[in-house]
Amino acid sequence: MIFRLQSLYTDASDRKIIFYHVAGWVLFIFYEISFIYFSTGQLSHPLSYVIFYGLNMALFYVNAGFILPFSFRSAHHRYFSCAGSIIIELVIYLAIKYWLDRLLTVIAQGHSREVSVTTSYLFVNLWRGLYFVGFSTAYWLILRAMAFRKRAADAERVQLTTLKENAELGRNLAEAKNAYLQHQINPHFLFNTLTFIYNTYRKLSFQAAECVLLLVEIMRYTAEEGEIDGKTELITEIEQIQNFIALNQLRFDYQLYIDFEVKGNFDDCRIIPLILLTLTENIFKHGYLKRKAVPAKLYISLDEVGQLNFVSWNLKKNESQNKRIRSIGIKNVIKRLDYSYKEQYSLHIKDDADGFGVELKIRL
Repeated sequence: MIFRLQSLYTDASDRKIIFYHVAGWVLFIFYEISFIYFSTGQLSHPLSYVIFYGLNMALFYVNAGFILPFSFRSAHHRYFSCAGSIIIELVIYLAIKYWLDRLLTVIAQGHSREVSVTTSYLFVNLWRGLYFVGFSTAYWLILRAMAFRKRAADAERVQLTTLKENAELGRNLAEAKNAYLQHQINPHFLFNTLTFIYNTYRKLSFQAAECVLLLVEIMRYTAEEGEIDGKTELITEIEQIQNFIALNQLRFDYQLYIDFEVKGNFDDCRIIPLILLTLTENIFKHGYLKRKAVPAKLYISLDEVGQLNFVSWNLKKNESQNKRIRSIGIKNVIKRLDYSYKEQYSLHIKDDADGFGVELKIRL
């Protein structure tokens, strides 16, 4: 509670709040002095008003800013602590008031004189102290109510925000489920259509039908859902690379030259899908593979310690606009490798004037 009140005081330290406090005290003091003057026709020395109203204002703010927050900071015996603290506060207030009365006597008369501590003197000053303590307590209760109200408003705002976010998450989940079901339907429809085309034109053109069949296999692989770990069989990825090479050879009437070699035992090895296939696709999309004397190279191997090696090289097409497209594909591969393998892979790219090479090593 002390911290919260201090926060309120910090917020109230701007000019507007200070102005309200000063204006309030000025009006209050003006009211009391005017009332005394019209009732008795007398006024005290101006210094006495400055000193005693300063003492009362100090009592007001000490009670509201320190005594009450300190007494109510614990849930146990807070009311006993509050009562005891106020009694001590009033005793100190009476002692200071008595000392100031003696000081004013010296200033007014030029010598020290004892101030008679009578029942009437104690009652008047005690009542005066209780008067300002009461106002201070009311002020503190208002601040505390404002603090609780602000906390309740903040909690309600957080709750409304949470409900809004939950509703939005629910809507996004429904949209995602719908998109997922649509994603399942669309490829299935396309595969059936391509299979129909394959069966229809197989007798008319075996080569065209073979292209369709290879395309179906590749597209089915790219659209398949991954396992829980997000990986697929390495041998399946290599099979789709073989299908992709065969599809492009059919497309260009076997006028593409590429040395493709696979070594190693790939059983029980798994990899995130489409990494090797994307790098292979990059060879055919951006490479020049029609020079028999300088064929493209693609080597995939797996050593005894489970390290996968992918090495490719190809001549480059004279198409500068392909550089941006290639960089997007490579960046996507790097992001997926970073996510799945982190420090378990290395990727080296050699991009010179005539050729483009990739060397990828992954510890599976």
